[in-house]
Amino acid sequence: MPEEVEKVLADAAPEEVQQEASARIESFSLAGTKVCSGVAFGYAQQLGEGELEVPHFSIEKAQTRAEFTRLRAAINTVAKELTELLENSSHGDAPPEAIAFIEMHCQILKDESLITDTQDIIRDRLINAEWALSIKLEDLRRAFEELDDDYLAERVEDIAQVVERVQRVLTGRRRPADTVTQAMRDSAVILVAEDLSPADVLILKRRRDISITGLVIENGSLTSHTAILARSLEIPTLVHVTGARERIENDDVLLLDADRGLLIVNPETELLPRISNRIQQLKAVRARLKELKSTPAATADGEVLHLFANIALPEDVRDAVNNGADGIGLFRSEFLFMNRPVLPSEDEQYETYRRVVRSMKGKPVTIRTADLGGDKMPSNQALESIGYDAGSAVVNPALGQRAIRFSLGFPELFLTQLRAILRAACDGNVRILIPMLSRVSEIQIVTEYLKKAQQELKDRGVPYAQKVSLGGMIEVPAVAISLPIFLRKLDFVSIGTNDLIQYMLAVDREDASVSQIYDPMHPAVLSILSKTISTANRAGKEISVCGEVAADPIYAKLLLGMGLRNFSMDCARLLPLKEKLLTYSAAQAADLIKRLRRCDTCSSVRNIVHEHLLACGDPQAKELAACLVYPMPQAKSAAA
Repeated sequence: MPEEVEKVLADAAPEEVQQEASARIESFSLAGTKVCSGVAFGYAQQLGEGELEVPHFSIEKAQTRAEFTRLRAAINTVAKELTELLENSSHGDAPPEAIAFIEMHCQILKDESLITDTQDIIRDRLINAEWALSIKLEDLRRAFEELDDDYLAERVEDIAQVVERVQRVLTGRRRPADTVTQAMRDSAVILVAEDLSPADVLILKRRRDISITGLVIENGSLTSHTAILARSLEIPTLVHVTGARERIENDDVLLLDADRGLLIVNPETELLPRISNRIQQLKAVRARLKELKSTPAATADGEVLHLFANIALPEDVRDAVNNGADGIGLFRSEFLFMNRPVLPSEDEQYETYRRVVRSMKGKPVTIRTADLGGDKMPSNQALESIGYDAGSAVVNPALGQRAIRFSLGFPELFLTQLRAILRAACDGNVRILIPMLSRVSEIQIVTEYLKKAQQELKDRGVPYAQKVSLGGMIEVPAVAISLPIFLRKLDFVSIGTNDLIQYMLAVDREDASVSQIYDPMHPAVLSILSKTISTANRAGKEISVCGEVAADPIYAKLLLGMGLRNFSMDCARLLPLKEKLLTYSAAQAADLIKRLRRCDTCSSVRNIVHEHLLACGDPQAKELAACLVYPMPQAKSAAA
């Protein structure tokens, strides 16, 4: 949680805050979806001036040329603003996906049809430029809706953001990010917005005159551009907070608890001491965890452990280093390919991988080849460049052409990535991880592509690594069951529990109607994980777990008891888990696994785990009793 959160309580005396809160007419709460975790406490500030009111008026025929001039001047102004943002961001810490979005907006502005079509509307209907732009945008919306393409629907929103920026220049209205005034309180501020454009994010990141501690976004989702960019602000953030702009007023007192997906507006005064206590507790926890950065990971009975970081973007490597990661256990390289009109070149990928490798200073960096397909697809424009039919229907994306299947289906795309990785491997300890293996033959095919990539680099006279370790993801049950065969051809393996559990239990965890069945505590899941870890250990091959459960303090204890010694997780969860592991006994964890082998239901597994936590004196035992990892919901009725 950022320091500005505490600043609210330090700058404004509790009595003052209590008086303001008690003077409020209404105290209520809104629900949202967590994008960036943490707690924020501050005053509401609406981002933007509400809906942009576009003036509608008719013009004389003689005035059309003047409107043409206004239109081009406004477009040039916006183009200049975006260009300046790009230039300033290229030398700063702006996330590459934000830069890609800005570049996309620049390309939209360069589309001459945006100007010529709008000029035609001005000329034919004799109306002002702002109104003509609105008509042009609606024409585009109707045209794109007929295509029934989700990606194109998102592109319309990009065009809409560009059009609104032009209209704001034409009407003299400022950009939303600029409407956050310096006249606001000296205390911490929580911004409330309908949405954020890429340009707004970069503007907010560059401003030094405001103290933003939280972000509440009315629209968006976990996978939207808004969510991706909001994470780059590194502050507690909720998206999809319905009714936020309508019900929240400037200077309302807000308590944003992103971890619980909750926003409390004008909290009751009796809550304020609890808020203060929680902030101080979290501050103390952060200070305590920070001291563990250089402490080697191990159990209380001396078992040496390794905690690796999962990263999605090169900027994440800073958090990995700051949290004392033993290396990068999973670099999700597919995010380099998404949300951009052009796929990354070999040189761009090489520079990205090299930056991560050098930052880790000799520690292992495991780069997973692009796990594209399913819900992680490049833009249609990028797909067309490699000959992919973006319009083809996919009945079941999770079981279709994704991950290594996608890469092998587009050899040039795959070879480009392999060449970039091999070049970056000259600068450190780089390992390649194959996602979603299902056949042994895939390993051989990848090996041949690696040899081809090396030969191509050799022919060009470009330095490359002669040898890199090759690993495979265990996500498909068939691989876990026949693991000894795969281990003969792989140097290491990593269990992707998210997909493995999904495929084992035949449940789509994103489907709300059946997501409760997605249960890592299922006896069959525990059995296959235990057998998989034991098989790899007996073969002398390194095995890690990089799925969500690796960072769960309870499940990590189960994995420890199964013999796992390598855990990989999001950077922010490294130190909290290390603190717990330092108190665990590997021997006691192994005994717990023996007891669990007799369980035949999820509830019996949970009961025994809870008993174990109580017996070990775990201070979290009581708190965790009702929410052990992923609890099954109570049935609403006997029929249910």
